[in-house]
Parts: sequence; C-alpha cells; structure tokens
Amino acid sequence: MNTALWIVQCFLAVVFLATGLIKLLQPSDKVYQLVPRAFPLPFIRILAGLEVAGAVVMMVLLLTGTWPMLTGIIAVCMSIVLLGAGVIHTRRREWSKLPFISFLWIGALFIAYYHFF
Repeated sequence: MNTALWIVQCFLAVVFLATGLIKLLQPSDKVYQLVPRAFPLPFIRILAGLEVAGAVVMMVLLLTGTWPMLTGIIAVCMSIVLLGAGVIHTRRREWSKLPFISFLWIGALFIAYYHFF
C-alpha cells in the first residue's frame, strides 16, 4: 500500500506542478486556450500558484516523511480543485477531459483517505 501511495502522490504532484507552471508562466492568450475566459487572469494565476505550491509541498512532505496530516489536507484541496474542473468541463461539454480529471480526483481522494484514516 505504501508503494501505491508513493506512486499516486508523485504522479499527482507532477501533474499539478506541470499544469500550474503552464498556467503561471505562459502568456495570457495561451492560458486562455486551456482555461475558459469566464475566469479573470489574476484568479487563474493565483490558482496556478497554489497548484504549484501544493505540488512542491506534497513532494517535500513525502520525501521527508513529516506532517502526514498536511499531505492529506493538500490532497483534499487538490480534490476540490479537480471537482471544480470536472464541473466546468461538464458545463462546457468537454467530455474527453473528464476521464483524466476523474482519475486524478480519485487519486487525490485515495491520498486523503490514506492520510486521515
């Protein structure tokens, strides 16, 4: 079980780090190709920064083995972000993105469950 947790945490952290950096560092026109224009750019940048911070802190906590409860809290926050992404893509009828978002959401819930129970 511990190996599965490591794999899921690393994968989730890498995905959040990559997507956060893309939204944080790309020019606004490229960001709006990924995210609906319904959200203002400062909101997207703040969310991207939080994604990057969450991914980095999750990896640091995983590698050091400290504060497992904080890892669970980060996983819950990531699952909330993923749930929001699922709602947005459902409203926009972007069905092809839902399986991957669901997979990540289940992974985040797995991490949270493992660290809380």
